[in-house]
Amino acid sequence: MAHKLRKLGFKEVFILKGGLGAWTNSGLPIESRSDISQVGLELYKALAGGNP
Repeated sequence: MAHKLRKLGFKEVFILKGGLGAWTNSGLPIESRSDISQVGLELYKALAGGNP
């Protein structure tokens, strides 16, 4: 997913070993910003290569 996002022009994309679950299970912080536009379902499906 990160590679596809980079190809689409997103610059601050990182691969998390173990995913977001491993990050939060380690007690590391996450940010949620309402001013960031959400990825639509159709774009998500296209990036993920199928159904979410």
